[in-house]
Amino acid sequence: MGKINIKKFEKSLELRNLTYEDYDAVCQLQLKCFPGMKTWTKEQFESQISIFQEGQICIVYQGKIVASSSSLILDFALYSDWHTWKEIADDGFIRNHNPNGNT
Repeated sequence: MGKINIKKFEKSLELRNLTYEDYDAVCQLQLKCFPGMKTWTKEQFESQISIFQEGQICIVYQGKIVASSSSLILDFALYSDWHTWKEIADDGFIRNHNPNGNT
C-alpha cells in the first residue's frame, strides 16, 4: 500500500462548538454510533449548550457533523467511585456542571 497524503483531508475538517441548530444532526449521528440507545432529548441537548457550550464540540467534514463530544466539569469528590452515568451527567442535563470543579 502506498503512502497516504492526509494534508488535504486534514484541511477540510472543522472543529467547532455545537449550537442549538445542530440537534437533529447530532441525533442522526448518535443513532448510527449507538444503535439501540436513545438519543439526547431536545431538552438535554439545549441544557448542555446553555450551561457549558465550550464543552460541547463537533467535527464537521464536507458540511456534515461526523463526530461530537459532550463534557462537563464537576467536583469529582462529590461522587463515589461507583457513580452511574445518570449521576455524573445529571441524566444528560449537566446542571451539576461546576466551572471551578477539579475534573
